Amino acid sequence: MSIDLLQAARGLIAIDSRSSVSDRAVIDYLAPLCRRAGLTVRLQTERRDGVEQHNLLAGRDGSAAAAGGAVGGRTADTERPALLLATHLDTVPPGDESLWTQTGGDPFRLTQRDGRLVGLGSADVKLDFLCKLLALERLAETPLERPVLLAGTYGEEVGRWGARLLVRETVPLPPAVLVGEATGLRPCTAHKGFLELRCTARGATQPAPSGHCRRITFRGASAHSSQVHRGVSANDSCLDALQSLSAPTPPVVLDLQGGDLVNKVADRAELTIVGRAAFDDAVLDGRTSGGDGSPRTDPAISGPTVADVPCPAHAGWSPALVTLLLTLHRHVAALRADLLLDQVPSFEPPYGTVNNGLISLTAGELSYTVDVRSMPGDAAAERLATHLGRIERLAEQTTECRLRIERVHDDPPFRALPGSPLLSSLHHVLRDHRLPVHPELKSGTTEAAQYRDAGLDALVFGPGEATGNIHRPNEQVPLAHLRRAVDVYEALVRRLCGG
Repeated sequence: MSIDLLQAARGLIAIDSRSSVSDRAVIDYLAPLCRRAGLTVRLQTERRDGVEQHNLLAGRDGSAAAAGGAVGGRTADTERPALLLATHLDTVPPGDESLWTQTGGDPFRLTQRDGRLVGLGSADVKLDFLCKLLALERLAETPLERPVLLAGTYGEEVGRWGARLLVRETVPLPPAVLVGEATGLRPCTAHKGFLELRCTARGATQPAPSGHCRRITFRGASAHSSQVHRGVSANDSCLDALQSLSAPTPPVVLDLQGGDLVNKVADRAELTIVGRAAFDDAVLDGRTSGGDGSPRTDPAISGPTVADVPCPAHAGWSPALVTLLLTLHRHVAALRADLLLDQVPSFEPPYGTVNNGLISLTAGELSYTVDVRSMPGDAAAERLATHLGRIERLAEQTTECRLRIERVHDDPPFRALPGSPLLSSLHHVLRDHRLPVHPELKSGTTEAAQYRDAGLDALVFGPGEATGNIHRPNEQVPLAHLRRAVDVYEALVRRLCGG
């Protein structure tokens, strides 16, 4: 019996595959489906942050086994997979589940509405794996001159770890890879770079003065960090308010927590301070900061709220860490302003961006993590390098705190291979299916950069739209996109693998 797309999709979305948890459950769900489609399956396994994670490799005619050959081994050209179809299986956290109004408050319950499938991972990008699997199922009885390899990777959302593992352990690598991401069924030939910059520091604490404690809650609207202009950053609003409260001296900050993922615009931040009964009207007048740092008034988002809370006994705070956080915030704001200078209209937004993704300040410890989306080109690279140098020199200049600056991830912008044979083949297929061939330029980052750096002819393509959709509640994909994606993948495999 052939695989039913809707039934398989419901089961796949129901599995929690956030990047922070092991993907074993999703692997155990997909592996039998791959075998039903006539594919052989093998796993690539490693531990990441203490959690066992896996890549799933599936192929016909021994291609999955051949792809796991020993390093340095030789495989005949007719046995080497001609094409890698790659899709990551992890998702971001769902955020506030009550905001998933189209799924009854359950982001893991796939819900069909008006021809669209709504659920976490529907567009980004678990269901794309099923599209590729169904395409290969259609070809189960079709002889292929060259094998095709299907890969479901882990950890894309937090560092593209699965793609890195695949590149290291797959011998031989196919010459071409089509990376699954939401592109609206348009070929993507370039995307921005991604830098995750983590600043951590420790500072001496002193007893907090007695007084009333107040918790200020800032609310925003989440969005993918590549689309910061579509979100409202609670972290930006919080840091701007803290800057205002710091004149002439910084407030006594007992705790600051904001954001749940570096590559999401934070929708909530909480600041706990001592005293300061009279606040500047500019702080609490309901203004919010757009994800791109611009002031924004959004009637759908309530302004900051203040609540009296019990002060913890023997509370301590670090004035030096508060000052350091504000210094880092000013440097990041300067970087954000300079990234606006290099613009390419085909990108959305047409400039580089910065997202204040994660902030934590408590008990003498500071952690501040931003993500930077840089434009392709030498000028943008030079601007970024200049600002990073200034930020990193703070570690040498800061004497009161032990500051560490770490580039957790530093992925370059992606550009397709000039004269890409894969792009030529994909164009033929898209024209045959009356789909657009004009390329999309993505502001997000994908696994394509890892594959391109390894020498593969790489492109990005998939069902669903990214802009204003992924990394936010009620993520969805048109069912028609999924069905057309199956057709495209089948036709592309026939063209490249000789079916």
